Amino acid sequence: MPADTAAFSARIREASWSRHQGLDPSADAAEPTPGVFDLLFDGTLSVDDYTRWHAQQFFVYEAIEAAAERFRDDPVAGPFVFPELARVPAIEADLRFLMGPKWRSGVEPLAATKAYVDRIDEAAAAWPGGYIAHAYTRYLGDLSGGQAFGKAARRNYGFEGEGASFYDFADIKSPKAFKDEYRSRLDAADLTAAEQDRLIEEVLLAYDHNGAVLAALGEGLGRNPFEPKVIAAICHHMNTDHAADTLVICRGAGDQRGSEAARMTGFDGDGADFAALVDGVEVPVRIRWASPLSERAEVRPEIVRLFTESKAALADG
Repeated sequence: MPADTAAFSARIREASWSRHQGLDPSADAAEPTPGVFDLLFDGTLSVDDYTRWHAQQFFVYEAIEAAAERFRDDPVAGPFVFPELARVPAIEADLRFLMGPKWRSGVEPLAATKAYVDRIDEAAAAWPGGYIAHAYTRYLGDLSGGQAFGKAARRNYGFEGEGASFYDFADIKSPKAFKDEYRSRLDAADLTAAEQDRLIEEVLLAYDHNGAVLAALGEGLGRNPFEPKVIAAICHHMNTDHAADTLVICRGAGDQRGSEAARMTGFDGDGADFAALVDGVEVPVRIRWASPLSERAEVRPEIVRLFTESKAALADG
């Protein structure tokens, strides 16, 4: 064990402090515009954009908690696998509350979220430090500043339980005592000096990926006229009742002639998003509407148009 291991948790905090301070990307912009955090705290973040932010977190915690299962009995990472930290069940309950029972059909990772998840999967594939770095970054953040997010969500939207249960760590009576114990385990972890340095670098990467997700969400704030629950319901309908039609649309209008299967993953006022399975790999497909849409009643006729035109184009070869 390295001689300076007792200071490891302090080294992590010191190294990541500037990333933590600048996490909301609007703070570093030449002409700052309100970001997700700003709008949440001033009470102007719409519940729809809050839901979209919440949905992106689902994919991140799903990856972290899958890694936790792999490392539960690991001598180095195992001490950092705490059942009371698990967030996926709470996020799922929140999304059911916010979007309805078909919520899973209406959430898809943004490109920035996919990159974040891929990094978690890569770092924690076989390296205990990879899991520790990503778990530390998210969970200790949730027990710190994340508690203010929960209070703001409850205040802004009137949530009394579900909707913001992600921020409720019911089995942790004292967040401060828990964080102190977590940091003491970091200081005692059997890591070489090189492994400690590598773990710190991974923590910084986790902050950077989280910032990229927030930036991507910030670009879309207030721009989607459709509620997440509407998107979930229509995607679920297309994927369960009209899967063949969805495939025709992707092959035709989406120009993925070789696709083997397809699913609708979302839509906004400008177009629809699909995932087409091509050679065993899902390929994102974006198809623009003929003109901007703003009402739910406009979506069905536009999908029918896409199907009809796609079917005709495929028939013509």
